[in-house]
Amino acid sequence: MRVRASLGTLIALGLENGRADVLPRIAYVMQFSENGCAGRCAFCAQSASSNASKELLSRVIWPEVDLDVLLEALKNSCYHRVCLQTVIKKKFIEEVHNLVRNFNKLNLSVSLSITPVPRSELELLAREGVDYLGVGLDTASRSLAEMYERPFTWDTFWDFIRTGIKIFGRGRVVAHIIVGLGESLEDMLSTIEKLRNIGSNVSLFAFTPLKGTKASNLKPPTLRYYRLVQLATKLIMDGYKWRNFITYKGGKPYIKKSAIGLDADDLLEAVIIRGCPDCNRPFYNEVPGKEPYNFPSHEYLVKWKEKVVKEIEEILV
Repeated sequence: MRVRASLGTLIALGLENGRADVLPRIAYVMQFSENGCAGRCAFCAQSASSNASKELLSRVIWPEVDLDVLLEALKNSCYHRVCLQTVIKKKFIEEVHNLVRNFNKLNLSVSLSITPVPRSELELLAREGVDYLGVGLDTASRSLAEMYERPFTWDTFWDFIRTGIKIFGRGRVVAHIIVGLGESLEDMLSTIEKLRNIGSNVSLFAFTPLKGTKASNLKPPTLRYYRLVQLATKLIMDGYKWRNFITYKGGKPYIKKSAIGLDADDLLEAVIIRGCPDCNRPFYNEVPGKEPYNFPSHEYLVKWKEKVVKEIEEILV
């Protein structure tokens, strides 16, 4: 069987030559499909509607590798967790079960990122070794879900998230949201607050335009807007209500310091990647050498800290 793994994962495992500024802390693996995913999401390189290379997911390269070779390398590695990304294809769920069982034999914890499947499949996957569930909600509103041709309805994704929480527990379902798809700030923060209230965690991604996708002409989000959403996400997940701390000045959104009682240093955690345990997905949306949207670690943040603190201060009023 063939699978894909992120280039950084393969470098860390010694299966590819190369150098990485930051190596992944967990092994990132994706199902292989020569034709990509049967879904038609307008922003995704794996999409059936995309002419982009099927070696890509966001801006990361995912070379194909023989499963047995990968398993042997994982057996002798320091990895304790695998993040398995799925694609919609014929009998994909049967293959997912097989992969999870193989990872479980190596005593690897499994985070599974998957589109909606029946509850019975989730319950079986939990017994087979999956302990965290990733769900690509992706868009911040129903209208955007339709516009970007998501493979399931908005309501179906929400039902799936709720089901996942019942099976895996509060905080063990991570909803992925792409920032910069044309959403309003109000829709973005309302969706994040709703996710928090039902018991889901949230992981933010910056929209990355990819040649060959339908959304290739859309620009990525500004750093200021992305930082604002990161700060608001941290505050929401900490229990603050966004309507109490968002204010507008000259038409621009800000965060009221008086409503949160925190300063820039207190909020630095917001720019570190959030998700499953040890997830750092290095440079998933970023270009090495440039300031990241998402920082893979506190250590990597150090050289950017002064600039990021200033960015945060400019959002606080």
